[in-house]
Amino acid sequence: MGKIEEELKRRNLPEFPGNAAKEILQSCFYGYLPFGGCKVTYECAATEQDGFGGKAVIRTMIAAVNVYGKVVCFPFQVALPVKKEKVPLFLYLGFTPEIADGIGEWVLDKGYGIAHVYYQDMAADFPDHFQSGLARLGCRNPENSAGKLAVWAFGLSKVMDYLMECGEIDQNRITVLGHSRLGKTALLLGAFDERISLTAAIQSGAGGVALFRGKTGEGLKDLGRKFSREWLCSRAYTYEEDLDQLPFDQHFLVSLIAPRHLYIGSAQGDFWADPLSEYLSLVAGSCTYEEMGQKGLVRDKEAEERLLLTNGENPVRVEGTGILGQSLQGQIGWHLRAGTHYLSILDWEQVIRYREIHQI
Repeated sequence: MGKIEEELKRRNLPEFPGNAAKEILQSCFYGYLPFGGCKVTYECAATEQDGFGGKAVIRTMIAAVNVYGKVVCFPFQVALPVKKEKVPLFLYLGFTPEIADGIGEWVLDKGYGIAHVYYQDMAADFPDHFQSGLARLGCRNPENSAGKLAVWAFGLSKVMDYLMECGEIDQNRITVLGHSRLGKTALLLGAFDERISLTAAIQSGAGGVALFRGKTGEGLKDLGRKFSREWLCSRAYTYEEDLDQLPFDQHFLVSLIAPRHLYIGSAQGDFWADPLSEYLSLVAGSCTYEEMGQKGLVRDKEAEERLLLTNGENPVRVEGTGILGQSLQGQIGWHLRAGTHYLSILDWEQVIRYREIHQI
């Protein structure tokens, strides 16, 4: 038994329960959306024909979500290369209103369209008792109504509805991409929306792809602090003192994405996110891919040795720059780069490289 297997055994993960995992994750962690049926309309508020110096047509769309007469609107932008049809696309959840957080032209030059959603336009990322944006829709209960990760994921699913009707986009090649808390959101969307061909999450950490059991750095108790408490449903925090009672762990998300493609990026110095716990989740979730006759994560022993140094009370930074380990062959892609918590061009390049290898 190798060190990775020993570490997984020590963490004593619950077995993936198949489709029941969706119910468990909603009832115990992310919460249920407080509304089921809704009507959504889309209006083009503005069109820029010569975006990025004539490289793209950029449309600013307004989605109006109507739940029993209560309407909430939020904008999103769609930037598509000129004179190209059926382009593959990034559905990007951004920290700023700038397309791809300021590198939209670079992404377009790689041959991809972008649907950009500024997450705070959907619901505010601060403790406001769910009184902003989409979080205001419907009724709430004190235990397991949707946290804001689920609210943001819901908003992205409504953008997906629009993209599915857009004839200029290759609907079979849509990647959702997010970083940090927005990586957590991207994983949730990918697990629950089978229209996503590739789910890409960079340094998503706790509440994202990283296992809770045995995790170092950020844990469930940290998520329960004032700033981030509304990301999850209230019931999630009842487990913070005894993680062994948690009826799931984050490899459930990995398994729910199977057999579709998943890409995870970690940073060796991102001790808060805990790259080892992110990787172990991929190893555990690979079993579901294999049961479906697919390659999950193709493991590399040398990369795993470097990764193991990130674990423990005194984690070590491996010397070097750039990519320290990667796996691009299976349905699960992964890389470990040098550096800390940040969405870098190198992370983008790795995701695009994975897309090109698998033509997704």
